[in-house]
Amino acid sequence: MLRSMTGFGIAETETDKVNIKVEVKSLNGKFFELNLRMPRQWQHKELELRRELSKWIERGSVTVNINLTYKHAEDVVSPINTDVVTYYVNQLKSISEQSNIELSQLLNNVFDMPGVISNKDSETNDEDWKQIFNTVKSAFDNFETFRNIEGNMLLGELEKLCHSIMNKLSEIEPYEEARIKFVKDKITKELSSISNDMVDKNRFEQELIYYIEKLDISEEKARLKQHGDYFLNTLKENSSGKKLSFIAQEIGREINTIGSKANEINIQKRVIEMKDDLEKIKEQLNNVL
Repeated sequence: MLRSMTGFGIAETETDKVNIKVEVKSLNGKFFELNLRMPRQWQHKELELRRELSKWIERGSVTVNINLTYKHAEDVVSPINTDVVTYYVNQLKSISEQSNIELSQLLNNVFDMPGVISNKDSETNDEDWKQIFNTVKSAFDNFETFRNIEGNMLLGELEKLCHSIMNKLSEIEPYEEARIKFVKDKITKELSSISNDMVDKNRFEQELIYYIEKLDISEEKARLKQHGDYFLNTLKENSSGKKLSFIAQEIGREINTIGSKANEINIQKRVIEMKDDLEKIKEQLNNVL
């Protein structure tokens, strides 16, 4: 199935102590680039989560936001270590008595002293992480659904454009024989003004055949038809964006060769229209995974 490289997904989980909200969004990009924003206390899980996301998303410029909103103060505010505070206060009292410095002055910075405030960030557990990870997975599933819907829209547009190129290719055929006849008649007319004694008929026929062969586009048409069929079949494959871009390059090469050999206004017109369709295909492929 064709998937878009751009997408958006959101998921929320509510527990007794926290609301978890995860957003996943992406834009097109040649490689996988991840901007992961998560709470500081869970940053030790960042590498693990990055590995999983790289497997799921594959390619694109991706932003993942993980936000936690705690319901209770004790889950947010770092607790005071009363034993440590008591120790510092006793020490400061002793210093105050020995140096005649006001105790109130010494106590001003007591909460800045090491160990007074417990490190809340380190209080994590496997069950909480499981809730966060499952929310990330739900957000990704919604994100993937969005990409599939966008991919189906792209699929329809790309099929339409490819068929348009093939239809214009078939419109070229009626003008080919008339073009060759016109070239032969023109050359014969020009030579008719020259004395027959000056023209080697065998050489003339050889040169005429050589010239007409240079104008022949049957091989280019056959290859273009093959590339078009290959493009349509590849649209059914997963993660085929890069492959489709390579096929589009080959389609462009054949269209350009037909244009250079055309030498006929109606064929040139179809070539220009095919190039226009191909440019639209390339624009759409920039957004295909």
